[in-house]
Amino acid sequence: MTTHAEHDQAPYDEEETAAQVEVVLEHLPETGARVLDLGCGAGRIGGPLSRAGHEVIGVDVESAHESAFLAATGDRGRFVVGDLVGPHPTVEGGFDAVLLLGNVLMTVREPAVLRAVFAAVESVLASDGVVIADDFPEAGWDEIGAGRWADGLDESGTMQMVWLPGDPEFVVRLGDEVDPDRPTPGPEERILRLWSRRELDDAAGFTGLGRARHRPDGLVVVHPRRPT
Repeated sequence: MTTHAEHDQAPYDEEETAAQVEVVLEHLPETGARVLDLGCGAGRIGGPLSRAGHEVIGVDVESAHESAFLAATGDRGRFVVGDLVGPHPTVEGGFDAVLLLGNVLMTVREPAVLRAVFAAVESVLASDGVVIADDFPEAGWDEIGAGRWADGLDESGTMQMVWLPGDPEFVVRLGDEVDPDRPTPGPEERILRLWSRRELDDAAGFTGLGRARHRPDGLVVVHPRRPT
């Protein structure tokens, strides 16, 4: 849970982004790998991978990100409008890596949908490919356990988490949106879910994916294929 001016498309600063890119590159051939970047946004991760010589296809529900994504990849990437559960039919399988970075999995709120996401991801993965996801459960639950969000506000008072009663779901408010006197989410606010690592591993286990290997140096986890 990092504190930045933006949390949707830029959940990490430049140093943290570079760390994530480095770990992704470790799991790819030196050049020419096929990478599917789900929830690609403006190309925060896809851009550096494309510049490193890999074929990157970005999928995002927001068509407005297309121009920024293509610019980030030097027009070498391909942008597809689609969601997490069903990549666009024009996206062929056989990817060396499928990326679920940033807040992507936190936008999923239902266990059945989470399982469908992992099933869709597994279906387009190469036989020796990997799924690389954000380590938000490790970071998020650590911060909550440390009491840093006891009153819903970060130390600077510029970021607020508002929890829904009875569920690990919340909205994030930044800057002028922060309002301690408004303790419940409004209908216009986007709700995110803080999954546990066990929930995510169980959902991945319904497919051919193995349990996550945590890479704290890169702020990610890596799901290999489960041995057959």
